[in-house]
Amino acid sequence: MKQLLQEIIDLLQTDLPELAGALNPPASEEELHKAEAEMGFALQAELRELYLVHNGEKDGGPGLFFGLPFLSLDDMLAEWRIWVGLENHAMEVEHYSVPAGWIKEQYIHRYWLPISKDWGGNNLGIDMDPADKGIKGQLINFGRDEEVKYVIALRLTRLLEFIRDTAREGNYSVNREDEEYITWSFGKEGEVHFLDAIRTMELPVCEPFGQEIGGQNLNEWYDSLDNDWKERIIKTTGSPDAFVRAKKLYFIREGLTDISPLGQCTDVRELVLSVNEIRSIEALTGCKQLKNLYLVKNPVTDLSPLQECEQLQELILSGSAVTDVTPLSSLPKLKILDVQDTQIRDFSPLKPVKSLRALEISNPDKEQLRSIAELKQLKELTISKLGQITESELTELGKLVNLRKLVLEGGTLPNMKFMEGLHRLEKLIVRESAIEDISALIQLENLQSLELSGTHASNLEQLASSASLSKITASFQQFALLKDRFDRFIDFSTITGGMSDEESKIWHEYLDRVRA
Repeated sequence: MKQLLQEIIDLLQTDLPELAGALNPPASEEELHKAEAEMGFALQAELRELYLVHNGEKDGGPGLFFGLPFLSLDDMLAEWRIWVGLENHAMEVEHYSVPAGWIKEQYIHRYWLPISKDWGGNNLGIDMDPADKGIKGQLINFGRDEEVKYVIALRLTRLLEFIRDTAREGNYSVNREDEEYITWSFGKEGEVHFLDAIRTMELPVCEPFGQEIGGQNLNEWYDSLDNDWKERIIKTTGSPDAFVRAKKLYFIREGLTDISPLGQCTDVRELVLSVNEIRSIEALTGCKQLKNLYLVKNPVTDLSPLQECEQLQELILSGSAVTDVTPLSSLPKLKILDVQDTQIRDFSPLKPVKSLRALEISNPDKEQLRSIAELKQLKELTISKLGQITESELTELGKLVNLRKLVLEGGTLPNMKFMEGLHRLEKLIVRESAIEDISALIQLENLQSLELSGTHASNLEQLASSASLSKITASFQQFALLKDRFDRFIDFSTITGGMSDEESKIWHEYLDRVRA
């Protein structure tokens, strides 16, 4: 390790002499033990060895990792503490591992050690808890802007060898804005952020993975396509290689009937094919890393090819010709399913899908509601186009005892007694509906948020008896009726519909009282 670092310093001595003086003295064993004790696990062996040579670099140094600084133990721990402190507030956005199955696809992980940073919330780090195919100690990118995470190097030594070889080849740029700010970057294009550069590099460095297209040469495969698909690939991604490596693809209202080229996109995670003429999705058997699929308003009927998509988490089928959800029963990670405006009658095949969290349906009848009531795993349910639904039909919904969120749209509800068994419900949204008696909601001891959008509700004043409600979204008239009836301030920060100047003044006065 020491020799490798010295080789890098020597090779850059002419163009970047500042690097040698920027590196700190070694860390002590005591400092290493202290860091390991705080984190609760041992440092990766090569990282430990690196810290025993140099304890990071000084502030304002040129950045050992192509302009990104090698963090001292104290700075690494400071970054690590920030991420650990955010674990319970992680953003629910999609994350992607390249290659698939190597990095856990999440925003934050306490076992990602930030050995470098860019001052923008992004890090170069060592992965101490990889996904199934990964290698403990692999170098990865992660952070605020790093939804796509790459295995940059299989080991820390490999990254340093790559830096040495790049310095030897002269494939770098030194950036001197002034004598106070000197840095360097990978390639000859000037000041390029290293975490941007990796997106077009062959990775992992020193031992890149190859890209195979079914044993077929990529150019031969591209040449075999019809002109429409050739144009579509170039327009969408710029090249055949970028197309087969794409993580997100969107083909909306393109008149698609044949999607067979998508079968080569083995790493695609999000695929939007809405409003086309797709009848067969057989090609999707090749998309084994697919997580989000949109097939809105397509004449597709057979979902059996999706049985090969074991990573599928979100499936949007609204307005499609699907009538049978049985093929979805074997999907182990399916979380969200939208089948509004379809002719699906029986939802009971979804019972084995324990991961299913959210379901959206429309135009329900008692038979459909009865089958939905079997899905005890549901946390969220949306029902649109309720119409003139009866109390006996609604009673089935009371069996969904694990519901946390319920959305009801476009119906006339005789009362809310069907909800009395939903003791875990936290949020209720009712849109464009009429409720003849809303008073039963006061029995829901965990109901915190109520939204009434375009909805008339009788006996609304009874809600003041609720011990749990803390946020209500409603019209000004409903706000005016309720605002002084509770024994506490309620969050009325959102009003639906318009307000006159005088009404707006009354509303703002209430908000000011709450904030005071």
